[in-house]
Amino acid sequence: EGRLWWFGKNGIWASVSDAYESFDPFAEGASGPLNRTIGSGPVDTINWAVSLQRLMAGAEGSELSIGSSSLEEPVTPTNFNIKAASTQGSAAVEPIKIDQQGVYVQRNGINVFELSFDANGYDYTSKDLTLIVPELGNPGIVRMDSQRHPDTRLHCVRSDGSVMLA
Repeated sequence: EGRLWWFGKNGIWASVSDAYESFDPFAEGASGPLNRTIGSGPVDTINWAVSLQRLMAGAEGSELSIGSSSLEEPVTPTNFNIKAASTQGSAAVEPIKIDQQGVYVQRNGINVFELSFDANGYDYTSKDLTLIVPELGNPGIVRMDSQRHPDTRLHCVRSDGSVMLA
């Protein structure tokens, strides 16, 4: 929504609204830059981010939902909320966006989870996609991608060079 976002270690930075190269700390008002730390644990490195209905970030200890006080309001320096959507923890593997869901690898590097919007809680929750056969991800997942035709499939490249298909 008009900002360039950067994530690293335990920090979140967003540019001045509609000025993607400006992180000017003296810009004031709702269009000003954002500079936050998550501070939710002793070491909680942010491994990835994906834009769904809300901006989601995967940290080592939890999956974070970043947004304003309601879904229809833009994120501003004074209207910025960050909440743990789940506490599975995320591996440093780039997530996949499939329609309105996000798919990520849990911090153990083996299990694959789906982030989907829960209308009851009005935020995102995680569901284990490898619950029935969790050992499919062994010895560890290093990369993911999706296939949309003829049907939607998730391809997970494992560290031994083979591919898990979900």
